[in-house]
Amino acid sequence: MNLNIKSAYLLLLVSFAALRTNAQVIPIGFLDFDGHARSLQLLNRLDSNISFFVRPSNYGLGFDKSLKMGLKMGEGWTGMDSTMPSTTKYYFDDGKGIFMVLPTTLKSKFNSHHPFGWNDEAMKAAKGLQSAVSGGFFTQYGPFSLQVQPEYYQGSNPDFEFNSAYGAKATGAYSNFLPGNSSVLVHAGAMAAGFSTQSIWFGPGQYSSLILSNNATSFPHLSFHTTRPLCTPLGTFEWQLIAGTLDEDSASGGLYENRHLKSAVLKEDSRYYNAVNISFQPRFLKNVFIGAARAFQIYSGDLQSLETNFFNKYLVVLNPGFKKSTVQDAGFRGDQQFSIFTRWTFPKSHAEFYFEYGQNDHKANFRDLAINVQAGAAYLVGFKKVIPLKQSRFIELNGEMIQMAQSADYLLRNTGNWYEHSPVYQGMTNDRQIIGAGSGFGNNVQSLKFNWVNGIQRIGIIAQRVQHDPIGFRGQSALLLGKTPWNELCYGINARFAYKSLIASLEIQYTSSKNYAWEAGNRKSNLYSLLNLAYLW
Repeated sequence: MNLNIKSAYLLLLVSFAALRTNAQVIPIGFLDFDGHARSLQLLNRLDSNISFFVRPSNYGLGFDKSLKMGLKMGEGWTGMDSTMPSTTKYYFDDGKGIFMVLPTTLKSKFNSHHPFGWNDEAMKAAKGLQSAVSGGFFTQYGPFSLQVQPEYYQGSNPDFEFNSAYGAKATGAYSNFLPGNSSVLVHAGAMAAGFSTQSIWFGPGQYSSLILSNNATSFPHLSFHTTRPLCTPLGTFEWQLIAGTLDEDSASGGLYENRHLKSAVLKEDSRYYNAVNISFQPRFLKNVFIGAARAFQIYSGDLQSLETNFFNKYLVVLNPGFKKSTVQDAGFRGDQQFSIFTRWTFPKSHAEFYFEYGQNDHKANFRDLAINVQAGAAYLVGFKKVIPLKQSRFIELNGEMIQMAQSADYLLRNTGNWYEHSPVYQGMTNDRQIIGAGSGFGNNVQSLKFNWVNGIQRIGIIAQRVQHDPIGFRGQSALLLGKTPWNELCYGINARFAYKSLIASLEIQYTSSKNYAWEAGNRKSNLYSLLNLAYLW
């Protein structure tokens, strides 16, 4: 990381004299507890002010309390406390400080024929077996908290079937030791600031996000964010402002997700990444959340050559919406994204509906947006319905659709697919992985899940349809290349079980590809599995 960028980051840190809070958070994707927490909210068992737009979540729910809430949901339920997962906490200095051993986790992913699966952080888009081990501790004293949770990744990464349009020769076995979900924060009531390498999720999506998700390797960043909904006379607010560094990690190898898993030698220069996410729940509309997110990146070398004030240089996402940034006006290579989203909850019906709309192409003004609203756009829409049964049991029905392929407007105005739009050759990636929706470059996905849940335990079925870049890579060239549509149908099961301090979740999907890699008549099958084990000390 460039020293000048480091010094600029430090200016974002705020000195807080704060109330003591338990700031340990549950990482995104941990045994799908984000989804479980949403169900608890719809069952009126969790704070109704939580938007789930800014993750990872804190809200005072550590591993211990969240797991107990998951197990003891029913009124008057007398489950076996001896089988209830918990974490060991140690208090010191007369209770002013706390130390907690975090769960030890093992994650394994397998693909039999070709890369499949997303939201798996530093795991590569690869065939074969990959595994990750994580563990660590959390401690807090007064307003200061430290979370150390490194991760070790290892994968076989053998060759898979590829052609001139998709894939390339694999880079072979790999191993990585990463800081994982670690952080150093200073807290003040509902706010916190500091340095972190935790994965971040922006927006309402359950399975995908247009701007930021846990699909790619997490990146180092400074953050100023809320740790729980901030109540005001107007309503509740949540936000996160980050400034970090994206890289391609050439030493570890890998294929570019936003280039249809092709290998490439690109400009080896880190990128400065600035993003903000703000959500609001109006006081007079208690079950409605609205939010917006904006992200910007620029090559670090170009950033250092830029002569402007601190605000325009390092906090460019806070510039007015349609005003071109000083970075772009100066002719430097920058790229940005913008999205707006909403989530409506229906407590009496135990249901929710959400929507996200994003722009990957800079609009000059409101007229340009009105005339070309589809150009450079993507959207995500989904729902969750919970049917309570007896005691701690309930049924979940989850659905989501994400549309990232260009609309028919590309024939008049080709803006490119999402995550690649500008002279920033890597696009919106980190370590060659898309930092937003990871299903694939320009893909459309429809997902449906049905689960039966008993406390923390769950079993269900999954159905998905993936349209691989239906418009075609590089827009109009698909018509010239004569590519045949490549669609993938996926069916499977998922389950989560707990026994004392051990929790396991498993997902298995059979995928059937028609016209694999856009080759007519090329039918291929793939078996995908993802196993997560967590032991709570």
